Amino acid sequence: MNRAATRIVALLTGLALAAPAMAAWKEVADGTPFVHKNSGYSIQYPAGWRWIKLPFGDETIASRDGPSIHAISVDYRKHRKAFRALNQDSTPDMAPQELAQKIIAEATQARQLQNVEILSDEPVVVAGRPGFRVLFSYRTAVDAGSLRYREFVVGTNSPQGIFIISYRAPVLQYFDRDVETFEKALATFTIADKAPKR
Repeated sequence: MNRAATRIVALLTGLALAAPAMAAWKEVADGTPFVHKNSGYSIQYPAGWRWIKLPFGDETIASRDGPSIHAISVDYRKHRKAFRALNQDSTPDMAPQELAQKIIAEATQARQLQNVEILSDEPVVVAGRPGFRVLFSYRTAVDAGSLRYREFVVGTNSPQGIFIISYRAPVLQYFDRDVETFEKALATFTIADKAPKR
C-alpha cells in the first residue's frame, strides 16, 4: 500500500471510530432480514455486518468496518417533505427519473457534496416496481476530509412514500471491494403492499 493509501486508511479508521458507538449497533444474522413495519420494506443486510436505525427519520444503515468506510442503507420517506434540504414534497405519481434527480440534488445540498458527477443513470425494476439506479461520484466537504466517494442510489415510488437503497464507499480501496455484497443485499429488498394512510 502506498503512502497516500495508508493516510486515507488511517483517516477513515479515525472517522469510523468517531461514528456512533458500535455497542448500539446490532449484528446481522444470516436469514434474518430487517423488516421496517411502518413502510413494509425488508432487506437482508450482509451477515456479520452491523446495522442500526438512525435516530431521525426512517433510515437504517449497515456496515462491517464503520459507516465512514462503507455503508449500505435503506431510507423510507413519506411524500410530505421527502426532500427536506430542498423544502419539497414528492408525489405518488413522480416518475423514477424525476425522483432520481431530486434525490441527488438533495444529497448534494444536505451533505455538502462537491464535484458531483453522474457516472450512470438507468431505469430498473425495484421490488417489482418501476425505479431508477444512479451511480455518482463526489468529494466530501473539506471539513469531512475531502475524500472521493462513489455511491449507488437505487429507488422507487409508492402510494405511501419513496424508498431509497444506497451503497457508498471511498473510491480508494473500499468501493469495489463490497459492490458484489451490495448487489446481493439489493436483490433481497422487498416491499409489502400497504394502503396509503389518510
